[in-house]
Amino acid sequence: MLGRAVAACLLVTMAYPCVDGFSVSAAYAFPPHLTLKAHHSHPDSHLSRNNPSLLSKQLFASAPLSKSCVPLQSARSRSCVLGMSSSEGVPKPVKAEGTKQEEQIDLKEIGSYFGGTLAEVAIICAVMFAMQYGLTFLPPLVSQVVVGLFFLGMSVKSRIFAIFDASRPMEKEKTMDKVYTEVKRPAWSPPGIVFPIVWSSIGLLRAASSFLVWEACGRELLVVPIIAMMVHLSIGDTWNYVNNQQQRQGTAVAGVSFVWMSAVAVTALYYQALPLAGKLLAPSVVWLSVASCLIFSIWRLNGSQPILPRKAAAA
Repeated sequence: MLGRAVAACLLVTMAYPCVDGFSVSAAYAFPPHLTLKAHHSHPDSHLSRNNPSLLSKQLFASAPLSKSCVPLQSARSRSCVLGMSSSEGVPKPVKAEGTKQEEQIDLKEIGSYFGGTLAEVAIICAVMFAMQYGLTFLPPLVSQVVVGLFFLGMSVKSRIFAIFDASRPMEKEKTMDKVYTEVKRPAWSPPGIVFPIVWSSIGLLRAASSFLVWEACGRELLVVPIIAMMVHLSIGDTWNYVNNQQQRQGTAVAGVSFVWMSAVAVTALYYQALPLAGKLLAPSVVWLSVASCLIFSIWRLNGSQPILPRKAAAA
């Protein structure tokens, strides 16, 4: 009789890893209080003596559920019924919706900034080369007028040669999107009317100083100071695209440093060619210093976006 009871207990251990959606451990199948005494006290013990399967059912029915016996998912139960392994039939964890997608630095976009700037410089240099050739056929006074108008146009509208859309916000103020109008600005930020006045004044100073350098350099357009000015203007056009069109405040912080450094370099080259020309450009460096601080403050007040442009990481 004792041997049959032990055999029945072994059957319980092997038969109940997964029964009716419950996981039964060996500790649960054989609780300390469940002994052969329970078997003898069961009303149907005289039947179970010769029926081990009935004995196993009696043992399982008399055992209370413990906390370690918890319902499993329906997929787990189905895997037991179908004879699959515990890992089969269980759904794989699904990534929760709304989780932040990984990003990486957009090297292609950074390359496009440099490529677009260099392309604009190349176009402007090609135009100046053609102008230099054409000026040889014009009287000196007409040449001065043409060059003066060219420098004025470049100082105000150099973006006509830009590869990117470098339009400034004042040009589309009536149709500006809500994102730009809700940008937080520091308390010391100048009023909006100041910007067009200051930039128009700087444009006139750029044109006048460039004309003086052209005269001082033997009326040659393709000289280092003037080419440096065209590089400075092209960098500014690329910055306008990043800040006003793409609205990448972090990248604009990095870009405005290039604008400022190029302005300092041009001012130094103009001063070497003609001190008066360098002095005329000095106010532009002062204004760009203020503008750089303003751009940095706006970046800090609006969440400090990444400095380098980013894109979604490849899957």
